[in-house]
Amino acid sequence: MLATHRRRIAGVMAILTVTVTLAGPVSAGTAPAAEAAATKPCATPDFTDVPRGANFYDPITWLRCEQISTGYTNGSYAPHQQITRGETAQLLYRFSGETHRAGTHIDFTDVPTSRSAFTAVSWMHAKGYTAGYANGTFGADRPITRGELAAFLYRMSDDLAIAPATSPFPDMSTRDNFYTPAAWFYGTGMVSGYADGTFRPHRPVTRGESAKFLYALETRVNGAPSTYTVPVRESSGPVNSTGGKGGIYRDAQALTFSNGTVSSQYHLYAGHLNGTRPHGIVIHLHGDGGFEYREPQWSTVPAYEKLAERHGLMLVVPGTPDQGTNTWWRKDSSGKYAADLLRDLGKKYDLDLNQVYWTGYSGGADTVARHMMNSHSAGWTGGAAVLVAGGGIYGQKAPLRPISSALMKNYEMHWVVGADDTPSRGGASGNFDAVHAARLGSAFYSGQGMETSLTIKPGMDHWEIAPSGPVKLAEVLASR
Repeated sequence: MLATHRRRIAGVMAILTVTVTLAGPVSAGTAPAAEAAATKPCATPDFTDVPRGANFYDPITWLRCEQISTGYTNGSYAPHQQITRGETAQLLYRFSGETHRAGTHIDFTDVPTSRSAFTAVSWMHAKGYTAGYANGTFGADRPITRGELAAFLYRMSDDLAIAPATSPFPDMSTRDNFYTPAAWFYGTGMVSGYADGTFRPHRPVTRGESAKFLYALETRVNGAPSTYTVPVRESSGPVNSTGGKGGIYRDAQALTFSNGTVSSQYHLYAGHLNGTRPHGIVIHLHGDGGFEYREPQWSTVPAYEKLAERHGLMLVVPGTPDQGTNTWWRKDSSGKYAADLLRDLGKKYDLDLNQVYWTGYSGGADTVARHMMNSHSAGWTGGAAVLVAGGGIYGQKAPLRPISSALMKNYEMHWVVGADDTPSRGGASGNFDAVHAARLGSAFYSGQGMETSLTIKPGMDHWEIAPSGPVKLAEVLASR
């Protein structure tokens, strides 16, 4: 953030004295009065790998919108990647709001004037925040550790920390180089440590964690940061408009559709659209029993609805026409019904067939793999599929009907499954092995030349994995 837009950290925090007790974090002395968080427009869309709802979303969004970090040129932030000391120096320099004239003097042998971090490292050295290493280097390309980052932030704060005579951390003694900064960090409540009480000063910090630490410091000093109105990342692909007309853009429950063979109902979420331009569509196929259709408010449907609103998409949640079994996957006529429903909606609304997103959970995921892509994919030309807790193809070497070259090029398929969603590990639905199904489905479509991914999440069973569907779709939409 620029100095004209924020209070500088140095000086503002100089009035603070922190006492750390063995009982854990306590309140710091007298911090500046918290300012009410305001809502501000942000000039840039979300990073492609940090969609709304992701870990560290608020801190990373704050960094981006305040121009403390711009991420990478491909639109990503890489929150789980370790951050280097050089990258950290640049973050801290921008965070400070100060201006530093570095000149041409080289403080460290590994940070010449040609390096992007030169000015930031020069500033840190001039302020006395770092002396580098004994060999004359700064270690710009080394991952920064939790202890090192705590030390940098402690020196920037001008706080006077009174650390306890007995270390509250089982992995740090009072003689540790980073003990006082770690005690300060812990004492302010900006970091809580780990469940076992350790601080882990030598553990590398990720880019997401570094954003969280700076966000915590900003919150403590200047009050809660603003929230932001973030622009939608526009799709860079061409539009394949259906040109449909006459449909009413509204939210409605249990609308009836018949394709002449079978009939059922669907929920429509389109009240946020105005029909001024072609828009994409998300169609979610429920699991066996139809919970998402019968009780949408208690399922993942609200999360899908928020994504649809954010990205200007229509959301449709149909109930299976196979009322006898209340499943999608048992009959191909059910898959044909879903394809015909998409076609009918394209006549009523101006849909973009390059933005068709099929999502399915359990039996619904199997239907996307077995029927929609396998037999009925002629009705759209681009988008993605997210298949959660299922999505298998069994005993086939090729699709039942050819997949168009346009779809092969413009469509991606993503499987997400819990590692415990197998009968052998006790987290399955009956005898259904969702891990095996996901592996079969992803391998099949990957073998056809399609872009696929398979995510197996440790410690999650058939039911715990369901919310991962909207999270994965958010990642997909943010990257398009």
